[in-house]
Amino acid sequence: MVVQHALVAAVISLSLLGPATEASGQPKSDVDGRPAFSRVGFTGQLGASFNNPGLQNTLSTAWSKPLSSSSNPLLTGAAVSLGLVSVTTPTMTRIGAWLEYAPLSIVAVRAGFEPIGYFGSFTSLMPFQSYDDVYDKDVLSRKAGTTSGVGLRSYVTPRVQFRAGAFTARISADVEHWRSSADGPYFYEATRDQLLASSGDGLLNMTGIALYEHRLRDGSLSAGVLHGLTRVFSAGRNQSQRLGAIAIRQFSTTRFKLPQPSVTVAVYQYLDDPSKQHSLGGAIAIGFRTGR
Repeated sequence: MVVQHALVAAVISLSLLGPATEASGQPKSDVDGRPAFSRVGFTGQLGASFNNPGLQNTLSTAWSKPLSSSSNPLLTGAAVSLGLVSVTTPTMTRIGAWLEYAPLSIVAVRAGFEPIGYFGSFTSLMPFQSYDDVYDKDVLSRKAGTTSGVGLRSYVTPRVQFRAGAFTARISADVEHWRSSADGPYFYEATRDQLLASSGDGLLNMTGIALYEHRLRDGSLSAGVLHGLTRVFSAGRNQSQRLGAIAIRQFSTTRFKLPQPSVTVAVYQYLDDPSKQHSLGGAIAIGFRTGR
């Protein structure tokens, strides 16, 4: 049981638009007139997916320091932000911190790290001998050699985003390094659905989303397309590529006893994948946010 975290997290976060955009409101000032750090808010998401099936819960909070008091749209989102995040699935939990620099509203770079605790459940740290080993659903269902342990994910993520009227687009590229205490030379990392070297491995995870937003009295309804690509640098043949459709219903007030909730649904086809090529996958997520 896993969640396609690489795609699901990006899908959910687009409805929140991240700290770089949320910080574009009127900045606070300290006693000498310079913008001061202020808390952006608190967000939470619970997502489920099929092919691969699973669950993921994400909680995060952030603080942001605006870099400009200009009303120019290119500068209103310029900020330095920092945050804390917790990600939990049936196989592991990650708790980490990140720092983000956004010189413009449309450009940001984030760097962070997340220590990982693997539970030993489902496919947790399942060992493999080679990148070439088969890790389809039949192999993973045997859960051979799964164990508890620890790991570390570190990453740098450049991001470009823009809004033109009702249209919104966002492209991000996670450049990640993973390592773990798995028993074998390679292990199955469920949230990336890839085989990685236990001693340390790098991968690229790219996500592109384009949406058309229709404003409603109590929020908005957005629909569009999404594309995801995950590639292990040392084993490009194991890459996974997805293309699909997405819809987001964002509420501007409290609903279902949640502040500013959102409901996200995505359906995609695997264009390229070692075991799921041409098959369908999908995800649904419920999120909330407080603050700006």
